[in-house]
Amino acid sequence: MKKIYALLVSVFAASMLFTSCDPTDFGDINKSPNSPSTAYTTYFLTQSQRYLYYFVTGNATNAYDPWQQQWNGYLAECKNNQYGPLGTTTSYSGVSTMYLNPIKNLQSIIEMNQDEEQRDLPNVASLGTSANQIALATTLQSFYYMTLTDIVGPLPIEEAFKGASEDIWKPKYNTQKEIYTILDERLSNAYTMFDASGTINAAADANFGGDVNKWKKFNASLRMLLAIKLCDVDPSTGKTRFAKAYADGGMRDVADGLFHQHDDLNWNMMYYWCNPSYDGAGFGMAPNMYIVEQMKAFKDNRMFKYFDIEGYKGERDPELFPRDQYTSFYGVPFGLTSNTAVNAWTDCCCSINSTMLAMDAKLPVITAARVLFTEAEAAYRGWISADAKTLYEAGIKSSFEQWGATGADAYIASPDVAYNAENGLEQIAIQRWIAGYLSDGVEAWSDWRRRAGHRNGPHRLASCFGSTCRSCRYR
Repeated sequence: MKKIYALLVSVFAASMLFTSCDPTDFGDINKSPNSPSTAYTTYFLTQSQRYLYYFVTGNATNAYDPWQQQWNGYLAECKNNQYGPLGTTTSYSGVSTMYLNPIKNLQSIIEMNQDEEQRDLPNVASLGTSANQIALATTLQSFYYMTLTDIVGPLPIEEAFKGASEDIWKPKYNTQKEIYTILDERLSNAYTMFDASGTINAAADANFGGDVNKWKKFNASLRMLLAIKLCDVDPSTGKTRFAKAYADGGMRDVADGLFHQHDDLNWNMMYYWCNPSYDGAGFGMAPNMYIVEQMKAFKDNRMFKYFDIEGYKGERDPELFPRDQYTSFYGVPFGLTSNTAVNAWTDCCCSINSTMLAMDAKLPVITAARVLFTEAEAAYRGWISADAKTLYEAGIKSSFEQWGATGADAYIASPDVAYNAENGLEQIAIQRWIAGYLSDGVEAWSDWRRRAGHRNGPHRLASCFGSTCRSCRYR
């Protein structure tokens, strides 16, 4: 027994020796391999980019509530009427999600590169040269801020994320007018920081693949989108800001656009609630009657790329619903109040094109077409020295190219579409709205709210900013 005891004592002593005499040291047992102790700017950027689709077809709090596609006339419910009466679940409750994730991550990139002791460390420098990191993080963060303020109004920006550094734990809320000014200044400064001779990690940049010039075009485009919204409330300031951004050069080609690539870890929400073949919720949304009827009236070939004949009821008889005929397509009215009415429409309605419903679909967030139409509006208003007609037609061609539709030239020459200066602003608004289908999300909704009186669909663009309308946040 004494020998066994002595042996146990020896083994224990040896084990203590191998653990540096610290019985509390359990090595890596309590370290999670999924929670790295070192923060990498590459991870911060990639993770921040994953939230972009929330502003187009997703929702931070409820997958089955694509309000930014319903409220502007693109989609409508075709199974049951939960949100038709504008009873959205958000209004927009996803703000905290955006602050806690993409906005904070981008702020971390900025602060880590502003810290002289951190900026050259491998985990920070891995994303690229310091100036480009700050510039791209500021640009993308400004997009989030711009979109959020357009949804909910006042937000904390100036004092945000200053709790630890300046002991500000209850940041003040800036007005939307202040936010627009702050964002224009930040974006302008970021634009000058971009360095084409520097680098951006292409593998970490899911949007532009490390292309500095595309980031600069995105930056200038955001400033134009901000400026055009001042057209009635502060046209002088809007004109000055727009002209500067236009001179810097925005998105011109389809490839310049901001796209979001879904993948195995970031599935396309439309796969769940718009797909007729999905076994779960499936086909909760269909094309809205407004967009379908407008495109039928214009004989717009993009509808063959936007919609599929097959709908909730499955295959359609090709003799009754010829695939190449505009009249074969039907949308669903928004806000149907009874299941009987819903069922009547789902007997013949079309569905969203299957390419947009794939789990790994690549979907647009901000398109070159939108920017071109915005430039056309600025030219119409006399804000820039450019031809509104040329930009209007360029926007249409860009949209046709983006979706792979044919017949753009014939479409532009058709009586209902051919540019007429006397009615130019309305034509620009209509075509920008059509081009924004499942593309521009909140931006398209902002256009919808800018129409006169909020009564006549997307065909009126006169701004109501500054009025008593509840939707108008600019104060």
